[in-house]
Amino acid sequence: MNEHKETNVLDQETIAGAKGRNLDRYLRPIDTAKRLKQLMWCEFELSRAAFGWLPAVPDYEAKTRLARYGYVHNQNMKHLYDRLNELPGTLNEKNGTPPLIREAFERMSMASNAAAFFTGYAFVLRQLFAEYESLRLRLDSILDAPTADKLKIIDIERNGMIEWASGQSLFADTEDNVSREHAAQWNEYVTVVWLLFRQALEQGTDVSDIRWPVHPTDQPAGPVPTRASLDPKFPVYQSNANYKKAYEDPDLSPLRNSIKQMHYINATEIGAAEQLCYFYYGVQHMPLQFYFDAARHLWDEVRHSQMGVRRLEQMGYSTEQFKFFQVSIDSAIDDLKAEYFPDMYSSLTMVAEPCSFIKKRKSAEMFWKFGDALSAIHCEFDMVDERMHVDFGKKWGPELYKQINDPITAQEMSERTRARRLEQLGAATTPEQIKQIIKNFPGFCGLSTIELEYSTY
Repeated sequence: MNEHKETNVLDQETIAGAKGRNLDRYLRPIDTAKRLKQLMWCEFELSRAAFGWLPAVPDYEAKTRLARYGYVHNQNMKHLYDRLNELPGTLNEKNGTPPLIREAFERMSMASNAAAFFTGYAFVLRQLFAEYESLRLRLDSILDAPTADKLKIIDIERNGMIEWASGQSLFADTEDNVSREHAAQWNEYVTVVWLLFRQALEQGTDVSDIRWPVHPTDQPAGPVPTRASLDPKFPVYQSNANYKKAYEDPDLSPLRNSIKQMHYINATEIGAAEQLCYFYYGVQHMPLQFYFDAARHLWDEVRHSQMGVRRLEQMGYSTEQFKFFQVSIDSAIDDLKAEYFPDMYSSLTMVAEPCSFIKKRKSAEMFWKFGDALSAIHCEFDMVDERMHVDFGKKWGPELYKQINDPITAQEMSERTRARRLEQLGAATTPEQIKQIIKNFPGFCGLSTIELEYSTY
């Protein structure tokens, strides 16, 4: 037997010769991986755009649909990520989206109004799914069947997403001439940006060498506006400084003296979702698993709001009878203090959500006693989600603080966040008092938020 030296590195002249004989129509594993990486980062940017526009859009139904589609884009990204982990090559995921893709998609999302954004969003969806179809047609049904299976899953939501986004963009036709003209101008701009982006991607052009068209607006309405828009059907609560406990002000809800107040509390979780929109859009350089968890958390909060609104309406109430919280940030998202997102996330996952368990558990028990099975099951599903969110907080909170050179354990983060809440409430004056209250978690929650009237239906 002739001895020979084997190598995993193929001779480049041999490969070039094969391509010259028109054999480049076959995709090697590294070729599939290259295309999937591009698609995955495009999906990530579309998830950022959808979540980022959620606070900017006033219509409640549009908010909930953007949350759903932001989550779908994130899940598409996860399907591709899972397949990429089986293929050759590296992702460098902590570096985030490649600059070319980030620049192009941010340009195509920074519209002056919602109608224009949806016009661009519908266009990009059609282009992206055409890219998926082009790849699918090149896959070998046996060699790359695992990739084909992932693409089949991603294709499930395609028609619904495109139809909805296209329908939203048609709202411009019912508005004034200026709006219609701007939507048309925006569509032209997005088309040119997409073509330049695709050309640069194919040719390997550096993002700094691209001559982008002049952006149509210097005052985009989204994504992530400094103040979220509320649907007129959801009246804004004007904060009363005299009430420091959450939901203490009787002006918030006519159900304050009833266990049904739990449904109102759920309805207001659209505010938590909007906080997480800023969080998802603004946090950079984290592992992709962080964004998978954050997207699930965000979508859950929207689902909780939906179930609260639905149950209130089933009981004969309208959202106009209640007050809702308007989310805002102190400055443009790029100018926020380094600790803003870690502090916000730890407050949500170490205080607000854990303290909700007591009310939700008691509410579920009493709803069963009152014979209201649907309300009881609402609370039970809510608790399942909230427990997972607390686990997310313990996992990612310390990593976020590590990013700002503030190393801290999950336990230390929890205690510090709760101590900060006590200081805001003015409920303790010495470090010893703070430590004592924190040790008694039900007592801490009793100071932070109100109890419900569990015995009154």
